[in-house]
Amino acid sequence: MANSYQMAGKLEDVAASLKSALGEQMAYGAEKGLSADDLQGYHYMFGMPYFDEPDLLSDHGSYDKAMASINAALAAKKGGVSKVFQVDIPGKQRSIIGVAMTDGMSNDATIMKEVDFMDTRSTAHLPYEMIVAEDGKVYALSAKFRIAMNFPDLSMAGSNSFMGIMASPDAIKKALSAASGKSQKKESSGGFDF
Repeated sequence: MANSYQMAGKLEDVAASLKSALGEQMAYGAEKGLSADDLQGYHYMFGMPYFDEPDLLSDHGSYDKAMASINAALAAKKGGVSKVFQVDIPGKQRSIIGVAMTDGMSNDATIMKEVDFMDTRSTAHLPYEMIVAEDGKVYALSAKFRIAMNFPDLSMAGSNSFMGIMASPDAIKKALSAASGKSQKKESSGGFDF
């Protein structure tokens, strides 16, 4: 995940802390395996987004306005979206908000029923996150990138495939836009600096 999210370093201290807190039963990841270099520039296939091509969900002009609008939208469960967690980045006006989705083809349970069918479950795919920047812009990783990155062994068609959730990326974007407090203005931001 650190490589997919283009983080610097190998985060050995984080891995050691997780191992100490949770234990370690086995390695987890794609059946075929992907190198750190492959993950740093992960791209499922032609026409699919990269990590640095997130969805711009809304632009509120300031961090405080964005947070007020998002919290109101989440309290009202706009788009069928509710808050799971919020992490505020220390010393900065930046936040990551984890959300649960319950409506239509953005429904977490509907999507996971289709794609999470292996013996070892992929529950860590959830929740989805919205990123609030200090300038009041609200982003989310493209669901096309995020689902493909978390389920790289899925086939395009057949049982338990991307075809079964074809409408989900657009539905997720629409739900997250509603939860961000404003209707979507742009298809993509062209990248973000978080």
